[in-house]
Amino acid sequence: YVPGTRVSYNNYVFECKSDIHYSKFCKQAAYSPSGIYWSLAWNKIAWCEGTMAPTSTPSAEPSLTPSAEPSLKPSASPSDEPSLKPSAEPSLEPSLKPSDEPSLEPTLKPSSSPSTTQMPSDKPN
Repeated sequence: YVPGTRVSYNNYVFECKSDIHYSKFCKQAAYSPSGIYWSLAWNKIAWCEGTMAPTSTPSAEPSLTPSAEPSLKPSASPSDEPSLKPSAEPSLEPSLKPSDEPSLEPTLKPSSSPSTTQMPSDKPN
């Protein structure tokens, strides 16, 4: 369990404490909601009948741990860091910044403006 994890036990909802020191106990049997030290690791937050049903709307805060599977829809905003694994297909839009290394294959079409360097390249296109 991680901080914020909710479980139901004995008609109550328990939440693993958000304190980094106490939340480590949530995984241990003696500190489980049925254990003798439950109050050190868990907060009793509500009464319930049966199991907790999923909510119909997303939570306001992101989860503390990533999900096991990727989401079906892409996010509305890009991430701050590039992915570690390149995609199988190129993007439809050009990048705003040139790459630090030349491409391995020449382009099929010449550029519309001449190069700004004074010296010709070693390998013509």
